[in-house]
Order: sequence, then C-alpha cells, then structure tokens
Amino acid sequence: MRTTGLSIAAAAALALAVTGTAHSATLADVLESAWQADSQWSGALRTWEAEQETLVQGRSGLLPSVHASYAWLDNDIKLTSSPGGETDFETETLTVSLVQPLFRPGAWYAYKQADAATSLAAANFQQARQDFLLRVAQQYFGVLQSWENLVSIRAEERAIGRQLEQTRERFDVGLVAVTDVHEAEAVYDLTRVERILAEADFDIARDRLEALTGRSWESLAALQEDLPLDGPQPAEPQQWVEMARQQNPTVLAALYQAETARHFASQRAWDHGPTVDLVAQHQRYKNDASGPIGTLNQPDTRTNAYGIEVNLPLFQGGGINSRRKQAALQHEASQDRYQQAWRDVGQQTLGTYRLVSANALRISARAQAIRSAESALEATQAGYEVGTRNIVDVLNAQRTLFAARRDYANARYEYILDSLGLKALSGVLAEDDLMQVNAWLSPADLVELDAVAGAGDPLDD
Repeated sequence: MRTTGLSIAAAAALALAVTGTAHSATLADVLESAWQADSQWSGALRTWEAEQETLVQGRSGLLPSVHASYAWLDNDIKLTSSPGGETDFETETLTVSLVQPLFRPGAWYAYKQADAATSLAAANFQQARQDFLLRVAQQYFGVLQSWENLVSIRAEERAIGRQLEQTRERFDVGLVAVTDVHEAEAVYDLTRVERILAEADFDIARDRLEALTGRSWESLAALQEDLPLDGPQPAEPQQWVEMARQQNPTVLAALYQAETARHFASQRAWDHGPTVDLVAQHQRYKNDASGPIGTLNQPDTRTNAYGIEVNLPLFQGGGINSRRKQAALQHEASQDRYQQAWRDVGQQTLGTYRLVSANALRISARAQAIRSAESALEATQAGYEVGTRNIVDVLNAQRTLFAARRDYANARYEYILDSLGLKALSGVLAEDDLMQVNAWLSPADLVELDAVAGAGDPLDD
C-alpha cells in the first residue's frame, strides 16, 4: 500500500494483499471486458448500424421502381342467348412496369431528411460511446473510492473503539466521569453505523462493476499517490465552451434533429404540388380459347407503352394543409430545442471546467488539512491527558482527522472523473484518455475486493 503520511494507517488490517510481483486488473483490463459485455453499449452499436439503412430508404424515392405481375385464370363462358354455346379456356397475363421519378420535390426532401436522420444517428452513437467510456471510468474508480472510504471508516471505528476502552478503564479507576463513557459510546455507535453504510456502498460499487463487465474481479490496481494536477488543458475556459458547442454529440444531435424537421416540413409543403414520372410498361396476354365463343375474347397480344404521368392532389378534406402546418411548427420547436441544448452544454462545460480547476487546488488543500488535523489531534490528546481537554474534544479531533483523509481521497477521484467528464462534454473523450488515466494506477498496489468485502466488524478479530 502507499506509505506516505497521507495514507490510511489501518489499511493493513483489512487484509489487503500487497506484493511487488502480483498483478491486479487495471482500468485497461476493465475497459476491454466492458467492450464485450456491456449490453447498453452493444445496443447502441446495433442501433447505429440499423439507422444506416435510413439513407438507403430515403434515396429509393428518387430511383427507378420496377413492378411485375402475373395472372393465370381458368375461364368458363356460357352464352344464354342464341345461338348459345359453352367453352372453357385459360388466360395468362404478364405485366412489367417501370416508373422513373422526374419531378418529385417531396421525394427529394425525404432523401435529405433521411440524410439528416443518419447524421443524427451518428451523433447519438458518438454520445453513447462517450457515455460508455465515462461509465467505465466511473465504475472502476467508484470501487476504489468506496474502498478508500471503507478503509477510513473502519480505521476510525477502531481508533474510537480503543478510545472507548481507555475511557472505561479510566472510569473504573475514578479518573473520569460516567458522562465521558457515554459520550465515547455514542460516538462509537455512530461510527459503527457509518461503517455499515460504507460496506454497503462498497458492495454496490463492486456489483455495478461486475454488471458492466460481465465478470467478477479479485483485485484492482489502486491509484498512485502522486497525480499530475495540471488542471484542464487548454487552460482557457472559453476554448472548452466553443469546443463543446461545436463537437458535443448532444448539441449535434439537436442540430441534426432540427435539420430533419426542416426537410420534413419542406416535404409536407410539396404534398399539394404535382409530381411527374416517366412510365414504361410491357404486357403480354394469351388465351387458348377457340371456336365461335373464342372470338368474343381478346386475342393474344403484346403491348409496349411509355410516356409521362402527372399527378396533382386537389383536395383531401384539409389534411394536406394541416400536415404542412404541423410539420412547420415541429421544425420551429426543434430549432428551440437546439438553441437550448447549445446554451445548456456551454454552461455545463464552463461549470465543469471551473470544478476541475478547483479540484486541482482542492487536493493540495485537503493534503494540508490532514496534516493540520493530525497536529490538532496530538495537541488535543495531550490536553486530555493533563485535564485541560475532555473526551468530546478528543473524539471530535479524531473524527475530523479521518474525515479529512476521506475528503482528500474523494477529491482525487473527483478530479479524475470531472476531467474525463469535461472532455466528454466537449465531445473529445476517447479511449486514449482512459489509457492516460490508466498510467496513473499502480498494478503492484492491490485492492483485494473479496478481502475487503469479507472483513466484517473491525473489532471482532
């Protein structure tokens, strides 16, 4: 484990196996498993593949269409007037038709709508990819963060438990009042509750990681003590805002949604206009009828026809005009949603940038807070020994120290995740960013997950 003055002193008591030769799973290992196992990512990939067919379907309205039909009929004809007669014969009809659109503005805008919808699907897929990468990092560091909190609260429980035993011994020999014992018991019980909650949080975090990757993990690589705390790069916040407004997948999706609605509105606007098609048809007709009755039937024929077909809808009960107005209003609404997404992402990016910058400074401040809390605890304990401080002061000082250690650990994880979140908001989060964070781990510094989960009550051993 880490041996600096900022590491948690009681970590060894949790049976965390640490060896120089052992190997633990890293963020890269977890990412590799998640690529294969995460159904949310797999569903996003399949959805994106399916949406690629939208463009093909939209383009089909501009290309020729060919239809073929065949009919075979068994005919039975009987004349009821003079001279009378009856015959039974078969007919066959084969028809092949070709239609090539010449002037169909609605079909053209349907194609443009499909093109924008495909771009929309690509933006949604890019958002799903960034969400996936961020989710992998959150689940991995969520386990480590809950582990460090659990280590800290167990160490705190042990320290307060020892203080409680010492207070009882001092009460037995008449050095302190019974109220000191009650105060120590109350703080110990509260810390025990916090330890139980921390164990539950750790179990939940571990289960989430297993659900994401489809497998269990025996150990994970812990975070190194020294982290590069350079803050966001580039350091100019407005650059991040502009990057986000141009590349954020959510903003792009809203933009393409507005484009889709615009082309759909144009398509509906042409619903009342004419369409012009080039049509060609080949038909063959054959029957085997003979005799006088057969002369009443169409003879065997071959027909070739071609020409121009014009269609113009005149009136459909007001439905055409209503659909045109509806599509226009939907386009206006999609533009409003794009503007709102543009503003929201800019504000979120600026806020996250400031948070990352503050976290970089906060980590150093948290480290100093630990040193100050350690000095304060030593002074309070010394005052308690000589009677100038009471047990409540000692317990508060102990809790302040352990809270400072947890705050320091949490600030480190929040800095990493917020940094990745800033890149995700800007639309540039990639696998290489996770590999960069992976280099901040120490594979030889193991967090044995089963050992942590099965440690039980720290005071039972």
